[in-house]
Amino acid sequence: MRAVIGGLSTFWLALYSAQALDLTPQYGTRQGNEGPATETMIFTDGAARYGFVPPAGWKSSGGGKSLSFFTHDTTSWMRLMVIAKGKPQQAVDTAAPKTDLQEWSAQFIPSGAEKAEFVKMVPSPFPVGTHPSTEYVYTFMLSGFRYSLSVSVVDFSEKERLVMLVSAGSKNFEQIRREAISSMFSWASEE
Repeated sequence: MRAVIGGLSTFWLALYSAQALDLTPQYGTRQGNEGPATETMIFTDGAARYGFVPPAGWKSSGGGKSLSFFTHDTTSWMRLMVIAKGKPQQAVDTAAPKTDLQEWSAQFIPSGAEKAEFVKMVPSPFPVGTHPSTEYVYTFMLSGFRYSLSVSVVDFSEKERLVMLVSAGSKNFEQIRREAISSMFSWASEE
């Protein structure tokens, strides 16, 4: 009997785990109405597949629960992360007072940063499928330079959040941020 229960537990755990968003990129193409096909990264979530077109010319590294993208400027980057929710929550925009979500997003400010300041909250700068996002922007000093950080949070499922971090020197942050946010509009279900 214990073996059967243990086997069923393992089966359900594997099934539950199999339905988690995996950011290990596979590659495909997306054909638009006009012009050549666009190379697309494909992510899986159980049987579901999602296509994503990263910003042009950015290089990727990673997979699983974290995928990073880098520009030609070594201080500018974007990272997509899948973070498990600790307990059942409502959607980001109603789960808690904005100050709680702002505090939660501040955990992504690098350790060693000084003079960190909250700049603004942007409601839904991009959707991920039918899921809205909420963005929190910070500035901070690190190694004598001022940087900006955008933390965008999407309640992707009942179990997971998709988080997009974008960081760059304050001088070119808005351009890097716009490129990253624009790329998120490419996120689409693949059939």
